[in-house]
Amino acid sequence: MRTVTFVGPRELRFDEVDAPTIVDPTDALVRPLAATTCDLDQWTIQEKVPLSMMGPFRIGHECVARVVDVGAECTLQVGDVVSVAWHIACGTCQRCTAGLPANCKNHSGSQYGLPIRGEWGSTFSELIRVPYASYNCLPLPCTVDPVHLASLSDNLALGWETTIATCQKEGFTNPEIAVFGGTGSIGLYVAQVGAALAGGRVVFYDDDPVRMAVAESVGAEVRDINGSIENHYDIAVDATCDPEKLRKVLVSVRPEGWVNSVGIYFADVKVPMLSLYQRGVNFHNGKGQARPCMDPIIDAVASGKIQPELVTSGVYDWEQIPEVLCGENPGHKPIFTLPDA
Repeated sequence: MRTVTFVGPRELRFDEVDAPTIVDPTDALVRPLAATTCDLDQWTIQEKVPLSMMGPFRIGHECVARVVDVGAECTLQVGDVVSVAWHIACGTCQRCTAGLPANCKNHSGSQYGLPIRGEWGSTFSELIRVPYASYNCLPLPCTVDPVHLASLSDNLALGWETTIATCQKEGFTNPEIAVFGGTGSIGLYVAQVGAALAGGRVVFYDDDPVRMAVAESVGAEVRDINGSIENHYDIAVDATCDPEKLRKVLVSVRPEGWVNSVGIYFADVKVPMLSLYQRGVNFHNGKGQARPCMDPIIDAVASGKIQPELVTSGVYDWEQIPEVLCGENPGHKPIFTLPDA
């Protein structure tokens, strides 16, 4: 089969590799219908992060796919259309059952698209082996367009995790939410989910006119991140990956407010600790726990409350992956479709 290999900065290629097979009875083999880049993938390709020095490796960890084969203990059916969680998780350990599959006791750190704790392939491949597939795959209803749900397995799921999950935990019913964009699509999905489901006010801060227009279209108020920042939010979401902008995020919440950061900072950053101490700010940074967040998101999409197509920046043929992603303007959420075999 063919897979996309990240060779180095702004260099991708199609490679012929051995197709995966069923190894364990809980496995499934799936063929992508649509795949897309996480914001981290684009930053890697554009040489904005140290991962750009790790090539070559198979890249990509967001897709929707059709099941083409299953192991004897897998409950999925051949022909099912599924979202494939970005992380590798057993689904049964203490952490998985607590809703922390990205930190699975048996596979913590394992994922598609990066050669970390094993080689699991990538979602920019013509065939993917999914371990523990009954857990890691979410069957999609036939009433939704799977193409625009290519990011359900990671970036879109972060919209629920960073806003609604916190609202439910803290009992917020009319929250003030600030979303600070900058990495690409994540902030836009967060703004959309918050505006559609949180029941309060969502303000989106960014300096990119395209992203700001998208955020406005999904129901957020829009502000220039270089202007004044309000400081009374119940929840602020950091999707900037920018140390200077992170400081603005941290000082934007009210006393005992919540800051959820989805940015990956590859170097130490300065943190206004005295300000955080005085206000009692709750700060969380970490990998997205995608699988438990995928179910409520698909329910919201099926009911029409969330329209992920509003965040999609373009839909392209599979053969265009290297051309688009290595180009000057790949867009904040390009989706690539593979013919359904």
